[in-house]
Amino acid sequence: MAPTDSKSGLVPVRDRSELSPLLVPRPFRVIDRIQELDDTFSLHVVPVEGELPAFRPAQVSMLGAFGVGEAAISISSPLSTRSHHAYTIRRAGPITRALTEVPIGGVVTVRGPFGEGWPLDTIATKNLVIIGGGLGIAPLRALIDLAIEERSRFDDLALVYGAKRPDLILYQGDLDRWSELGLDVRLTVDQGDDAWAGSVGLVTDLLGTPAGLGVDWTDTTVFICGPDVMMHFTALALHELGVPENRLWLTLERNMQCGNALCGHCQLGPFLICRDGPVVNYADVGRFHRVREL
Repeated sequence: MAPTDSKSGLVPVRDRSELSPLLVPRPFRVIDRIQELDDTFSLHVVPVEGELPAFRPAQVSMLGAFGVGEAAISISSPLSTRSHHAYTIRRAGPITRALTEVPIGGVVTVRGPFGEGWPLDTIATKNLVIIGGGLGIAPLRALIDLAIEERSRFDDLALVYGAKRPDLILYQGDLDRWSELGLDVRLTVDQGDDAWAGSVGLVTDLLGTPAGLGVDWTDTTVFICGPDVMMHFTALALHELGVPENRLWLTLERNMQCGNALCGHCQLGPFLICRDGPVVNYADVGRFHRVREL
């Protein structure tokens, strides 16, 4: 039991310095606000006081709008960028709308970063394939830059990225830059238009031969981020191609709500995503990460 003040009988408020820094929201100032798509914005933020915290690719912060609430958003800037953190946010409700409306010079709150990042430093396979769907490329962005820096480690290094339509492809400038730096970039859309000359279909259509990557899947690690249904069927397709389940990695950040393993909203079987993720191994969570097969 906490000690009480002998005069008042009240439990004293804990000194702020005793609290974990991950529990205390810090004010960050918005220094840039970039409209990526009609409903998607990237905020570049810096601490009002103190240093920019270090992070690992796919780690998540709880980003807060004053008077509205917090949302779990991954840090999408490269590790080498020390001038700011970037958060790419799609308007999907009151909190994300409020965050995307914060003007340059305005302030948001940040808790974190939380969780496990992509285990790039531990993989030993000859090939690395990164697969993203829609906004799921944001938690992969810092990883892609880091993987390109370590390009000599891999025989094949590829990105497969799918969007609903060509006008919903995120980070087009980055995609062009990554391709120029030696990343094998494969794009596909669910629905093309008259100007689209690329692939039309699902990301799984770009995996198998003869139209696919043609990598040795038995010696490949795969990092996947996208909608749950996309990750589920992509993992199943990759396993059929010969990728062992323990070489498939997902990030499940969208389920996080408190970041402290307290509220239980992110529970997946025996796992709490904010404590055990957001990056998780498919061999561990695959039997719990199921969607209804239509």
